Amino acid sequence: MPGHLRMHSSKKILSRLLVITLISTLVACGSLQEKREQSFYDTLTLFKHALRWESPESQLAFFINPESANLPSRYGMRAVEMDQLTPPVEIEENIWVIKVRLQYLKESSQSIRTIDDRQQWHWLGEDDGWRRNNPMPIVLRR
Repeated sequence: MPGHLRMHSSKKILSRLLVITLISTLVACGSLQEKREQSFYDTLTLFKHALRWESPESQLAFFINPESANLPSRYGMRAVEMDQLTPPVEIEENIWVIKVRLQYLKESSQSIRTIDDRQQWHWLGEDDGWRRNNPMPIVLRR
């Protein structure tokens, strides 16, 4: 009988440990998702700042393929505002899409152009963070 009691209490302990481990894992997953989401919003803020104030070289750091970034400076324009139109949507694991409205200043004429931009961002891991995987929208000359 004492062996049976020990086995019963061992099963209880193991089941409690399993529940505690499961809860800890769920909490850790939640906090990882929250960190990734916060990192996404931080990256958007930095990207917005870079588009407005930084050199094209600094802006290219946000792109997975910098050679196809299609920066507005290429057209004699710079972004002066970026407003979020939609919340980020996860379309695949580690791939989020967000729609923003960009206002560009054409420096030669001092005119403002407004363009909607569907940005696709990829999570490349803790070391590399979020990077944009699609080019900026093409700015047509008027």
